[in-house]
Amino acid sequence: MTNKPEIIFAFPALMGGVASFNYNIINNSRLIKQVYSKVILIRPIEDKRPLFLDTFIADEVVTFTYSYNENQFYVKKRLNELLGQSKGAIVTDNFLTIATAKLFNNPKTVFHLLHDFFYVNQNIVLKDMIDVAIAHSSFFSDAVFASNPELFGNRNFYIPYGVKQLPVLPEKNNAVLNIVFLGRLDHSKGVLLLHDIEKALIEKGIHVNWTIIGKGILKAELLQQWQGHNNVSFFEPDSTDDVYRILSIQDIFVFPTTFEGTPVSILECLSNGVVTIVNDLPGGIRDIVTANTGFRCALNNISDFVNAITILNNDRVLLKQLQSSCYELSVSKYNIANNADNYFKLFLQYEKYRRPVKNTSVPLSFLDKAVFPNALVKFIRKIKGK
Repeated sequence: MTNKPEIIFAFPALMGGVASFNYNIINNSRLIKQVYSKVILIRPIEDKRPLFLDTFIADEVVTFTYSYNENQFYVKKRLNELLGQSKGAIVTDNFLTIATAKLFNNPKTVFHLLHDFFYVNQNIVLKDMIDVAIAHSSFFSDAVFASNPELFGNRNFYIPYGVKQLPVLPEKNNAVLNIVFLGRLDHSKGVLLLHDIEKALIEKGIHVNWTIIGKGILKAELLQQWQGHNNVSFFEPDSTDDVYRILSIQDIFVFPTTFEGTPVSILECLSNGVVTIVNDLPGGIRDIVTANTGFRCALNNISDFVNAITILNNDRVLLKQLQSSCYELSVSKYNIANNADNYFKLFLQYEKYRRPVKNTSVPLSFLDKAVFPNALVKFIRKIKGK
C-alpha cells in the first residue's frame, strides 16, 4: 500500500482522441510521481473498434471488460471495486464510471473531461454526480458553465492540453506537396471526401502526394476508392512515435471532420509544423486554427479545401511561414509537459472540490437491479436480442 493520493483514469480502450488525450496527460506529467496512478481501460465486448495500443507509465493498468447484456448493477459493482475506497480523484469522460461512483457513493472526487458537445450533453444529464468539469476548449468550457452556472460556478475549468514537442522544426523542402490525413477512418472524420479533393486538384493541374493515417470501418472502401492512384499511401502506426515519423515530412493536414472537440491530430500536426486545413467547427479547432496556422473551411465545402491547398502550392513562402507559426504555437501553448502538470495540479485539489453527499438517484432499467441475478439477465437479453 502507499500513502500517496490515488488518481484513477477511466476511459474507453479504443484508439482515438480520448485515449490519446489521457495517454499524453499521464505519460508526460512531472507530478505523476506524487500520486498512485491507475488506468482503467473500459471495453464492452460488443465493441469491435480498434484498440489503443500505446503503453501507459501509470503504476497500474487494468482492462475492465463487460457486456451490454449484463445486469448493469453488477457491472457497476465490479467497476467500483476497481475504483477503490480510498480518497483521491476519478478522472473520466465515461458515463458508466460516473454513474458507478455515484451509485456506490465512492469517496473519490469525480473530474469530468469534456472533449466535445457529446460530453456537454452528458454533463447536463449527470449534474451533481460530477464534482469538477474540465474542458480543453474554451467553447465547451463556456457551454457547460452556461448550462448550469449555480452547479458549476468555480467548478468549471478550461485547461489546454498538448502533445510531445520536437526540439526543432522538421526540415521540409518538398517539390510536390505532401498532404496527410490523420484520424479514424469513419464517416464523421470526412475521410471519403479526400478523393473528391484529389479529383478537383487534378482538374486544376496540381499534383500532390497523399498519406492517410488511421484505422476504421471505411478502410476497405477507401482502398477501393483510391485504386489506381500511385500518389497515395496508407499507414496504421502502432505508436505516437511512429505517427510523428510520418508527420515530420508532411506539409499540409487536410481534415474534413464534422464532429470534434479539440483534435489531438491537429496538435500533433502543429508540433511537426504541418499546416491544417479543416472544417470550421466550434470548439478547440477555433482556438488552434487561425490565419497564422491554417485555414478553416465552410462545412464540407470541397472548393474551400481545394482553394486553400492551391494557395499553399503556389506560395511556398507563405507555406513555410505558416509551418513555422504552427511549430512556434505548439511549443509556446501546447507543450504537453507543462499542460499535463496543470491538469495534475487540479486533480491534487480533490479534497477541496468533493461535493457533499446527496441522495441523487442513479437511474437503472427494470432488469438492472440487484434482485435479478446477472446470469439470468444476460440470458434474457441474449434471447431478446436474437
